[in-house]
Amino acid sequence: ATPDAALFATAMIALLAVERALATPVRSWASFLWWLLAGVALGGAFVAKYTAVLLPMGLVIACLVHPALRRRYAEAGPWVAGAVALALFAPVVAWNLFNNWISFRFQLGHGFNAVSRGNPVSRELEMLGAQAGLASPILFGLLTIVVWVALRDGWRTRRTAQPTDLSARRFALAVVAVVPLGFFAISAWRRPVEANWPAMIYPAAMTLLATSPLPVVQGVWWRRGAWLAAALLAVVTVQAATPILPLAPRRDPIARAHGWRALADSVAAARRDPFLDGTVDRWVAADRYQDASELAFHLPDQPTVFSLNLGGRTNHYDVWPNAWQRVRPGDGLIVAFDADAKGDSLARVVGTWFKAMRPGALVPLRRNGGTVTTRRLWLYRIAQQVPRTSPTHPEIP
Repeated sequence: ATPDAALFATAMIALLAVERALATPVRSWASFLWWLLAGVALGGAFVAKYTAVLLPMGLVIACLVHPALRRRYAEAGPWVAGAVALALFAPVVAWNLFNNWISFRFQLGHGFNAVSRGNPVSRELEMLGAQAGLASPILFGLLTIVVWVALRDGWRTRRTAQPTDLSARRFALAVVAVVPLGFFAISAWRRPVEANWPAMIYPAAMTLLATSPLPVVQGVWWRRGAWLAAALLAVVTVQAATPILPLAPRRDPIARAHGWRALADSVAAARRDPFLDGTVDRWVAADRYQDASELAFHLPDQPTVFSLNLGGRTNHYDVWPNAWQRVRPGDGLIVAFDADAKGDSLARVVGTWFKAMRPGALVPLRRNGGTVTTRRLWLYRIAQQVPRTSPTHPEIP
Protein backbone atom coordinates (compact mmCIF):
# COMPACT_ATOMS: atom_id res chain seq x y z
CA ALA A 1 0.00 0.00 0.00
CA THR A 2 1.58 3.25 -1.15
CA PRO A 3 0.32 6.83 -1.60
CA ASP A 4 1.00 6.70 -5.35
CA ALA A 5 -2.71 6.50 -6.26
CA ALA A 6 -3.40 9.81 -4.53
CA LEU A 7 -0.20 11.21 -6.03
CA PHE A 8 -1.27 10.18 -9.55
CA ALA A 9 -4.74 11.65 -9.22
CA THR A 10 -3.58 15.04 -7.95
CA ALA A 11 -0.59 15.19 -10.31
CA MET A 12 -2.82 14.55 -13.33
CA ILE A 13 -5.17 17.37 -12.26
CA ALA A 14 -2.19 19.67 -11.74
CA LEU A 15 -0.72 18.84 -15.16
CA LEU A 16 -4.07 19.31 -16.87
CA ALA A 17 -4.37 22.74 -15.25
CA VAL A 18 -0.77 23.64 -16.14
CA GLU A 19 -1.28 22.63 -19.77
CA ARG A 20 -4.48 24.71 -19.97
CA ALA A 21 -2.71 27.65 -18.33
CA LEU A 22 0.10 27.43 -20.89
CA ALA A 23 -2.48 27.34 -23.69
CA THR A 24 -4.00 30.68 -22.67
CA PRO A 25 -2.44 34.11 -23.25
CA VAL A 26 0.10 35.39 -20.73
CA ARG A 27 -1.48 37.55 -17.96
CA SER A 28 -5.02 36.57 -18.97
CA TRP A 29 -7.71 35.94 -16.39
CA ALA A 30 -8.24 32.41 -17.72
CA SER A 31 -4.53 31.69 -17.32
CA PHE A 32 -4.62 32.88 -13.70
CA LEU A 33 -7.56 30.61 -12.85
CA TRP A 34 -5.88 27.57 -14.40
CA TRP A 35 -2.69 28.33 -12.46
CA LEU A 36 -4.75 28.62 -9.29
CA LEU A 37 -6.27 25.16 -9.88
CA ALA A 38 -2.78 23.80 -10.57
CA GLY A 39 -1.61 25.17 -7.21
CA VAL A 40 -4.45 23.49 -5.32
CA ALA A 41 -3.85 20.14 -7.03
CA LEU A 42 -0.10 20.43 -6.54
CA GLY A 43 -0.61 21.08 -2.84
CA GLY A 44 -2.62 17.85 -2.68
CA ALA A 45 0.18 16.03 -4.49
CA PHE A 46 2.73 17.38 -1.99
CA VAL A 47 0.64 16.04 0.87
CA ALA A 48 0.25 12.67 -0.87
CA LYS A 49 3.97 12.05 -1.42
CA TYR A 50 7.12 14.13 -1.26
CA THR A 51 8.28 13.09 -4.75
CA ALA A 52 5.55 15.41 -6.07
CA VAL A 53 8.17 18.15 -5.78
CA LEU A 54 9.66 16.75 -8.99
CA LEU A 55 6.64 18.04 -10.93
CA PRO A 56 7.21 21.77 -10.28
CA MET A 57 10.96 21.15 -10.50
CA GLY A 58 10.52 19.89 -14.05
CA LEU A 59 8.23 22.76 -14.94
CA VAL A 60 10.67 25.34 -13.57
CA ILE A 61 13.51 23.77 -15.59
CA ALA A 62 11.38 23.78 -18.75
CA CYS A 63 10.49 27.45 -18.30
CA LEU A 64 14.10 28.40 -17.63
CA VAL A 65 15.56 26.76 -20.74
CA HIS A 66 12.74 27.53 -23.20
CA PRO A 67 12.51 31.23 -24.17
CA ALA A 68 8.78 31.16 -24.93
CA LEU A 69 7.93 29.44 -21.67
CA ARG A 70 10.20 31.83 -19.78
CA ARG A 71 7.71 34.62 -20.41
CA ARG A 72 5.34 32.91 -17.98
CA TYR A 73 7.45 34.25 -15.13
CA ALA A 74 6.08 37.69 -16.01
CA GLU A 75 2.54 36.74 -14.92
CA ALA A 76 1.23 36.24 -11.41
CA GLY A 77 -0.28 32.79 -12.01
CA PRO A 78 2.80 30.58 -11.48
CA TRP A 79 3.80 32.47 -8.34
CA VAL A 80 0.29 32.25 -6.88
CA ALA A 81 0.17 28.53 -7.72
CA GLY A 82 3.43 27.99 -5.86
CA ALA A 83 2.21 29.95 -2.84
CA VAL A 84 -1.07 28.00 -2.70
CA ALA A 85 0.73 24.65 -2.97
CA LEU A 86 3.16 25.58 -0.19
CA ALA A 87 0.32 26.83 2.01
CA LEU A 88 -1.47 23.47 1.67
CA PHE A 89 1.80 21.70 2.44
CA ALA A 90 2.56 23.92 5.45
CA PRO A 91 0.97 21.58 8.05
CA VAL A 92 3.33 18.80 6.94
CA VAL A 93 6.30 21.11 7.40
CA ALA A 94 5.01 22.20 10.80
CA TRP A 95 4.57 18.60 11.93
CA ASN A 96 8.15 17.83 10.88
CA LEU A 97 9.39 20.92 12.69
CA PHE A 98 7.94 19.60 15.96
CA ASN A 99 9.09 16.02 15.30
CA ASN A 100 12.79 16.51 14.61
CA TRP A 101 12.23 16.63 10.80
CA ILE A 102 11.75 12.89 10.97
CA SER A 103 9.99 12.20 7.66
CA PHE A 104 12.15 14.61 5.65
CA ARG A 105 15.33 13.07 7.04
CA PHE A 106 14.01 9.58 6.42
CA GLN A 107 13.11 10.24 2.79
CA LEU A 108 16.49 11.79 2.02
CA GLY A 109 18.30 8.88 3.64
CA HIS A 110 15.98 6.32 2.08
CA GLY A 111 16.71 7.63 -1.39
CA PHE A 112 20.39 8.49 -1.23
CA ASN A 113 22.14 6.48 1.50
CA ALA A 114 24.56 4.10 -0.17
CA VAL A 115 23.64 0.40 -0.26
CA SER A 116 26.12 -2.28 -1.18
CA ARG A 117 23.75 -4.40 -3.32
CA GLY A 118 24.77 -4.50 -6.97
CA ASN A 119 26.83 -1.88 -8.77
CA PRO A 120 25.85 1.46 -10.31
CA VAL A 121 25.41 0.08 -13.83
CA SER A 122 23.31 -2.90 -12.73
CA ARG A 123 21.14 -0.64 -10.56
CA GLU A 124 20.53 1.76 -13.46
CA LEU A 125 19.53 -1.15 -15.72
CA GLU A 126 17.36 -2.57 -12.96
CA MET A 127 15.56 0.76 -12.62
CA LEU A 128 14.88 0.98 -16.37
CA GLY A 129 13.78 -2.65 -16.50
CA ALA A 130 11.37 -2.08 -13.63
CA GLN A 131 9.81 0.88 -15.46
CA ALA A 132 9.45 -1.15 -18.65
CA GLY A 133 7.71 -3.85 -16.62
CA LEU A 134 5.53 -1.36 -14.77
CA ALA A 135 4.23 0.33 -17.93
CA SER A 136 4.54 -2.85 -20.05
CA PRO A 137 7.42 -3.01 -22.56
CA ILE A 138 5.65 -1.77 -25.70
CA LEU A 139 3.87 1.12 -24.00
CA PHE A 140 7.09 2.10 -22.25
CA GLY A 141 8.78 2.22 -25.64
CA LEU A 142 5.99 4.40 -27.04
CA LEU A 143 6.15 6.68 -24.01
CA THR A 144 9.89 7.07 -24.59
CA ILE A 145 9.34 7.97 -28.24
CA VAL A 146 6.71 10.65 -27.61
CA VAL A 147 8.73 12.23 -24.81
CA TRP A 148 11.84 12.33 -27.00
CA VAL A 149 9.93 13.82 -29.96
CA ALA A 150 8.33 16.48 -27.74
CA LEU A 151 11.76 17.44 -26.38
CA ARG A 152 13.29 17.55 -29.85
CA ASP A 153 10.52 19.55 -31.49
CA GLY A 154 10.19 21.96 -28.59
CA TRP A 155 13.92 22.64 -28.56
CA ARG A 156 14.11 23.15 -32.33
CA THR A 157 11.33 25.76 -32.30
CA ARG A 158 12.30 27.50 -29.07
CA ARG A 159 13.49 30.69 -30.82
CA THR A 160 10.33 31.20 -32.86
CA ALA A 161 7.62 29.66 -30.68
CA GLN A 162 5.01 31.72 -28.86
CA PRO A 163 4.17 30.99 -25.19
CA THR A 164 0.89 29.30 -26.17
CA ASP A 165 2.27 27.16 -29.04
CA LEU A 166 1.64 23.43 -28.88
CA SER A 167 5.33 22.61 -29.26
CA ALA A 168 6.15 24.70 -26.17
CA ARG A 169 3.43 23.02 -24.11
CA ARG A 170 4.50 19.54 -25.16
CA PHE A 171 8.12 20.46 -24.40
CA ALA A 172 7.11 21.46 -20.86
CA LEU A 173 5.31 18.14 -20.31
CA ALA A 174 8.28 16.22 -21.68
CA VAL A 175 10.69 17.91 -19.27
CA VAL A 176 8.29 17.19 -16.40
CA ALA A 177 8.43 13.52 -17.44
CA VAL A 178 12.22 13.38 -17.78
CA VAL A 179 13.19 15.10 -14.53
CA PRO A 180 11.98 12.28 -12.19
CA LEU A 181 13.84 9.71 -14.28
CA GLY A 182 17.02 11.77 -14.07
CA PHE A 183 16.57 12.32 -10.35
CA PHE A 184 16.24 8.62 -9.62
CA ALA A 185 19.03 7.75 -12.02
CA ILE A 186 21.25 9.75 -9.65
CA SER A 187 19.73 7.89 -6.70
CA ALA A 188 20.30 4.52 -8.41
CA TRP A 189 24.00 5.33 -8.61
CA ARG A 190 24.09 4.95 -4.82
CA ARG A 191 21.32 2.46 -4.01
CA PRO A 192 18.60 0.31 -5.67
CA VAL A 193 15.50 2.22 -6.75
CA GLU A 194 12.11 0.67 -6.09
CA ALA A 195 9.81 0.43 -9.11
CA ASN A 196 7.23 2.95 -7.89
CA TRP A 197 9.70 5.66 -6.91
CA PRO A 198 10.11 7.22 -10.41
CA ALA A 199 6.36 6.95 -11.07
CA MET A 200 6.12 10.75 -11.47
CA ILE A 201 7.35 10.25 -15.05
CA TYR A 202 3.99 8.78 -16.07
CA PRO A 203 1.36 11.53 -15.65
CA ALA A 204 3.12 13.82 -18.13
CA ALA A 205 4.34 11.00 -20.39
CA MET A 206 0.87 9.44 -20.61
CA THR A 207 -0.62 12.84 -21.47
CA LEU A 208 1.86 13.17 -24.34
CA LEU A 209 1.16 9.64 -25.56
CA ALA A 210 -2.62 10.08 -25.43
CA THR A 211 -2.44 13.28 -27.51
CA SER A 212 0.45 12.43 -29.85
CA PRO A 213 -0.15 12.82 -33.61
CA LEU A 214 2.73 10.44 -34.47
CA PRO A 215 1.57 7.56 -36.73
CA VAL A 216 3.67 5.06 -34.79
CA VAL A 217 1.67 5.60 -31.61
CA GLN A 218 -1.69 5.56 -33.37
CA GLY A 219 -1.25 2.40 -35.41
CA VAL A 220 -0.38 -1.24 -34.91
CA TRP A 221 2.17 -0.72 -32.14
CA TRP A 222 -0.34 1.18 -30.03
CA ARG A 223 -2.84 -1.67 -30.40
CA ARG A 224 -0.18 -4.26 -29.61
CA GLY A 225 0.93 -2.30 -26.58
CA ALA A 226 -2.61 -1.93 -25.28
CA TRP A 227 -3.34 -5.65 -25.75
CA LEU A 228 -0.07 -6.68 -24.11
CA ALA A 229 -0.70 -4.37 -21.15
CA ALA A 230 -4.24 -5.71 -20.81
CA ALA A 231 -2.98 -9.30 -20.94
CA LEU A 232 -0.34 -8.64 -18.27
CA LEU A 233 -2.92 -6.94 -16.07
CA ALA A 234 -5.25 -9.92 -16.48
CA VAL A 235 -2.50 -12.35 -15.48
CA VAL A 236 -1.66 -10.33 -12.37
CA THR A 237 -5.35 -10.08 -11.46
CA VAL A 238 -5.83 -13.85 -11.75
CA GLN A 239 -2.58 -14.47 -9.87
CA ALA A 240 -3.92 -12.34 -7.04
CA ALA A 241 -6.98 -14.58 -6.81
CA THR A 242 -5.31 -17.95 -7.35
CA PRO A 243 -1.69 -18.81 -8.26
CA ILE A 244 -1.25 -19.63 -11.97
CA LEU A 245 2.41 -18.66 -12.39
CA PRO A 246 5.14 -21.12 -11.34
CA LEU A 247 6.50 -18.82 -8.64
CA ALA A 248 7.73 -20.04 -5.29
CA PRO A 249 5.61 -18.42 -2.54
CA ARG A 250 8.68 -16.67 -1.13
CA ARG A 251 9.29 -15.00 -4.51
CA ASP A 252 5.69 -14.05 -5.28
CA PRO A 253 4.99 -10.45 -4.17
CA ILE A 254 1.24 -11.14 -4.07
CA ALA A 255 1.80 -13.99 -1.62
CA ARG A 256 2.97 -11.47 0.97
CA ALA A 257 -0.68 -10.58 1.52
CA HIS A 258 -1.43 -14.07 2.82
CA GLY A 259 -1.08 -15.84 6.15
CA TRP A 260 -1.80 -12.90 8.41
CA ARG A 261 -5.02 -14.31 9.82
CA ALA A 262 -3.11 -17.40 10.95
CA LEU A 263 -0.58 -15.18 12.71
CA ALA A 264 -3.37 -13.19 14.36
CA ASP A 265 -5.04 -16.43 15.54
CA SER A 266 -1.76 -17.56 17.10
CA VAL A 267 -1.29 -14.19 18.82
CA ALA A 268 -4.87 -14.32 20.13
CA ALA A 269 -4.14 -17.74 21.63
CA ALA A 270 -0.86 -16.49 23.12
CA ARG A 271 -2.70 -13.66 24.89
CA ARG A 272 -4.57 -16.34 26.85
CA ASP A 273 -1.44 -18.34 27.67
CA PRO A 274 -1.14 -19.16 31.43
CA PHE A 275 2.49 -18.07 31.22
CA LEU A 276 1.21 -14.47 31.27
CA ASP A 277 -0.89 -14.96 34.39
CA GLY A 278 -0.07 -12.33 36.99
CA THR A 279 0.67 -9.59 34.44
CA VAL A 280 -1.28 -6.33 34.47
CA ASP A 281 -1.85 -5.47 30.80
CA ARG A 282 -1.01 -7.89 27.97
CA TRP A 283 0.31 -5.86 25.05
CA VAL A 284 0.92 -7.04 21.48
CA ALA A 285 3.82 -6.00 19.27
CA ALA A 286 5.79 -6.98 16.19
CA ASP A 287 9.20 -5.93 15.00
CA ARG A 288 7.97 -4.88 11.53
CA TYR A 289 5.35 -2.26 10.80
CA GLN A 290 3.80 -4.56 8.18
CA ASP A 291 3.25 -7.26 10.82
CA ALA A 292 1.98 -4.78 13.39
CA SER A 293 -0.62 -3.31 11.03
CA GLU A 294 -1.84 -6.75 9.91
CA LEU A 295 -2.20 -7.90 13.52
CA ALA A 296 -4.05 -4.73 14.50
CA PHE A 297 -6.52 -5.41 11.70
CA HIS A 298 -6.96 -9.17 12.06
CA LEU A 299 -7.06 -9.58 15.85
CA PRO A 300 -10.73 -9.90 16.88
CA ASP A 301 -10.74 -6.93 19.26
CA GLN A 302 -8.38 -4.86 17.08
CA PRO A 303 -6.17 -3.78 19.98
CA THR A 304 -3.31 -1.32 19.96
CA VAL A 305 -0.33 -3.11 18.40
CA PHE A 306 3.18 -1.69 18.66
CA SER A 307 5.97 -1.94 16.10
CA LEU A 308 9.32 -2.17 17.92
CA ASN A 309 11.44 -1.57 14.79
CA LEU A 310 14.51 -3.00 16.48
CA GLY A 311 15.72 -4.76 13.35
CA GLY A 312 14.76 -2.22 10.72
CA ARG A 313 14.28 1.38 9.74
CA THR A 314 12.21 3.94 11.54
CA ASN A 315 8.61 4.49 10.47
CA HIS A 316 5.46 6.20 11.69
CA TYR A 317 4.92 3.68 14.47
CA ASP A 318 7.89 5.33 16.20
CA VAL A 319 6.05 8.62 16.55
CA TRP A 320 2.69 7.16 17.53
CA PRO A 321 2.17 6.11 21.17
CA ASN A 322 4.58 3.18 21.36
CA ALA A 323 5.81 0.41 23.62
CA TRP A 324 8.41 2.62 25.27
CA GLN A 325 5.65 4.94 26.48
CA ARG A 326 2.88 2.44 27.23
CA VAL A 327 4.42 -0.75 28.67
CA ARG A 328 4.75 -0.32 32.44
CA PRO A 329 6.22 -2.44 35.25
CA GLY A 330 4.18 -5.60 35.72
CA ASP A 331 2.82 -5.70 32.17
CA GLY A 332 3.09 -8.63 29.75
CA LEU A 333 3.96 -8.57 26.07
CA ILE A 334 3.61 -10.85 23.03
CA VAL A 335 5.92 -10.05 20.11
CA ALA A 336 6.14 -11.52 16.59
CA PHE A 337 9.73 -11.70 15.34
CA ASP A 338 11.21 -13.23 12.20
CA ALA A 339 11.91 -16.90 12.81
CA ASP A 340 15.65 -16.69 12.19
CA ALA A 341 18.86 -16.04 14.10
CA LYS A 342 18.45 -12.26 13.91
CA GLY A 343 14.86 -12.43 15.15
CA ASP A 344 15.86 -14.72 18.04
CA SER A 345 18.66 -12.33 18.96
CA LEU A 346 16.29 -9.35 19.03
CA ALA A 347 13.82 -11.38 21.08
CA ARG A 348 16.47 -11.98 23.72
CA VAL A 349 17.22 -8.25 23.86
CA VAL A 350 13.57 -7.61 24.69
CA GLY A 351 13.76 -10.40 27.26
CA THR A 352 16.25 -8.40 29.33
CA TRP A 353 13.46 -5.91 30.06
CA PHE A 354 11.20 -8.53 31.68
CA LYS A 355 11.33 -10.91 34.61
CA ALA A 356 10.72 -13.97 32.42
CA MET A 357 10.40 -14.88 28.74
CA ARG A 358 9.82 -17.94 26.62
CA PRO A 359 9.37 -18.73 22.92
CA GLY A 360 5.84 -19.31 21.73
CA ALA A 361 4.37 -20.75 18.56
CA LEU A 362 6.26 -20.97 15.29
CA VAL A 363 3.79 -19.61 12.72
CA PRO A 364 4.27 -20.22 8.98
CA LEU A 365 2.52 -17.67 6.78
CA ARG A 366 1.13 -19.72 3.89
CA ARG A 367 -0.55 -19.33 0.57
CA ASN A 368 -2.16 -22.41 -0.97
CA GLY A 369 -0.03 -24.69 1.15
CA GLY A 370 3.26 -22.97 0.32
CA THR A 371 5.17 -21.13 3.02
CA VAL A 372 5.78 -17.46 2.28
CA THR A 373 7.71 -16.73 5.48
CA THR A 374 7.70 -17.74 9.14
CA ARG A 375 7.28 -15.82 12.37
CA ARG A 376 8.12 -16.85 15.94
CA LEU A 377 6.02 -15.55 18.81
CA TRP A 378 7.77 -14.63 22.05
CA LEU A 379 6.00 -14.19 25.38
CA TYR A 380 7.25 -11.86 28.11
CA ARG A 381 5.90 -11.52 31.64
CA ILE A 382 6.33 -8.90 34.37
CA ALA A 383 7.98 -5.88 32.74
CA GLN A 384 10.80 -4.47 34.85
CA GLN A 385 13.16 -2.17 32.95
CA VAL A 386 11.57 -1.26 29.62
CA PRO A 387 13.48 1.62 27.97
CA ARG A 388 11.64 4.93 27.83
CA THR A 389 12.87 5.60 24.27
CA SER A 390 13.60 3.32 21.31
CA PRO A 391 17.01 1.63 21.77
CA THR A 392 17.66 1.80 18.02
CA HIS A 393 16.08 5.19 17.24
CA PRO A 394 16.68 7.34 20.35
CA GLU A 395 16.58 10.56 18.32
CA ILE A 396 12.83 10.26 17.80
CA PRO A 397 10.89 12.41 20.27
